[in-house]
Amino acid sequence: MRSTAQLAVYFAVLAFGTYQTFAPGFDSRFTRMQSERGDGMLNHYILEHTWQCVSNPDYCGSLFSPPCFFPEPFTLWYSEHFLGVAPAYWGLRLVLPYDLAYHWWQILTNALNFIAFAVVVRWLRGSHILAILGGYLWAFALAHIDQMKHQQMIPRFWMPLAAYYAWSFALVPTTRSLNRILCFVFLQCIVCVYTGWFLVLSLGVFLPLAIAVRPGAIKELWQFVRKNRYRVLAIVGVWGGALAVAFVPYLIINWGMSRTYDECFGLMPTPSAWFTGPPGSRWEQTTAPFRQPVQGESYLFCGFGVYALLLAASADLLFFRRSNRSDELSLASAGLLTAAICALATMTPFDAGPSLWKYVRHIPGGGAIRCVTRVYVVVYLFGLLSSIVWLNAITVHLRPWIRMMILGPIAAVLIFEQTGYDPPSFDKTDFYTIADRVAVQLQGADAGYVVSAFTDTKGQVSTGVYGDVMGMWAGMRANVPVVNGYSGRWPSGNYPYAEVATDDMLRAWLRGRFHGTLAIVDPDHPEALRTIWIE
Repeated sequence: MRSTAQLAVYFAVLAFGTYQTFAPGFDSRFTRMQSERGDGMLNHYILEHTWQCVSNPDYCGSLFSPPCFFPEPFTLWYSEHFLGVAPAYWGLRLVLPYDLAYHWWQILTNALNFIAFAVVVRWLRGSHILAILGGYLWAFALAHIDQMKHQQMIPRFWMPLAAYYAWSFALVPTTRSLNRILCFVFLQCIVCVYTGWFLVLSLGVFLPLAIAVRPGAIKELWQFVRKNRYRVLAIVGVWGGALAVAFVPYLIINWGMSRTYDECFGLMPTPSAWFTGPPGSRWEQTTAPFRQPVQGESYLFCGFGVYALLLAASADLLFFRRSNRSDELSLASAGLLTAAICALATMTPFDAGPSLWKYVRHIPGGGAIRCVTRVYVVVYLFGLLSSIVWLNAITVHLRPWIRMMILGPIAAVLIFEQTGYDPPSFDKTDFYTIADRVAVQLQGADAGYVVSAFTDTKGQVSTGVYGDVMGMWAGMRANVPVVNGYSGRWPSGNYPYAEVATDDMLRAWLRGRFHGTLAIVDPDHPEALRTIWIE
């Protein structure tokens, strides 16, 4: 009975967090999409594209060449491909239409975030209340809710598992732990390049620190490597090879493409970013007079309670418990240092000026990172995990009722600070319905181009990126390849990336690469449908 009651509490908190995070969808009976019509709809396009590839033998695209940026091949490698979590979407598509499948894919993958972190806390012998708190903050903290608009940032469930086995490896080096670290790193990397890269960066900081702070750990590691050198080489070789297979296509297709420091500068975290929550969230107006404005990618604040927990754990572990502490607390101090180093290495001090990112970005793979603020995932991963281990250690010897009286209010405050935020959303008829209407006009053509501007039911005009993504959707719905495209980069050459491409621009792009009819559709003026012949 006790286990059933405990499980019911886990599910109740998970349900509460899920509702407050995805309220726009639930409250509207899924007539509103919690996303935005640029990146959010691009991410859905990629997921639906993979489904069409595995389920529709007549589909005009192929797995690595979606029917956009036509006729450029292998454009899936321009951005996140979602292949690590696409099967979950495919399963939902077996029973749901594409729009509902996208809703529930987001909900289910985020539920896995809660479960993964809670499981790791329990493996580290944390109490149930701390496991619930950790799972809630990893799945439903404000910074994570805000980034639901970039759905590639939702699936983070392999990250706590990788951190746990790194923790275990630092305590007692084993080939089992090493194998699982690299396995979960690989799985996270094929889910999302950003979270995978920052996970590798943070583990590269954590493991040396964890070994350095534990007496005798360096000798143990050396003996382990000497004794198991062939198995270690085999494990590293297998997972290194798997990562090479996963990322060599990125390197080949994007050869010569790299984010400059100036491109990253406006998307690096500042001190203000760490005190700015999403618009309308708790404390947003309270902190406004004491910080500078930040860009929409930089809402990293999750409440003063989270910072109080991090500071209390850091002060105790780094200044008061420097000797005669358990191995678990030594590793917690390494985790807190990892969070601090990752935050400082990517931050622009005083809202302007130089950043260590100028040098950190030269780590292999760093050149592809533009939105540096996404470092928040590993700052909160190691910061929260280490703080929870510390909180568990200092309360574990208390009587159960006293412990509950201490941990209960702490958990309540930290959870309360994550509530009250209304995530943005839009009426699905303002996107999918328009795409379906345009798709009818594209049918029968060899290829298409959709003027990248459309007016929704509220009279709002969407141009550029939003228009091109809608054109991509129209092409997929019509099963006709389209010149329209939007991703992390444009094709090289004379790709017509203007908001409205002229006939001459389209001919210049297609000439010598395509022969046939090109349908040109204006979403707002269906009577203006016309076709041109490409020699």
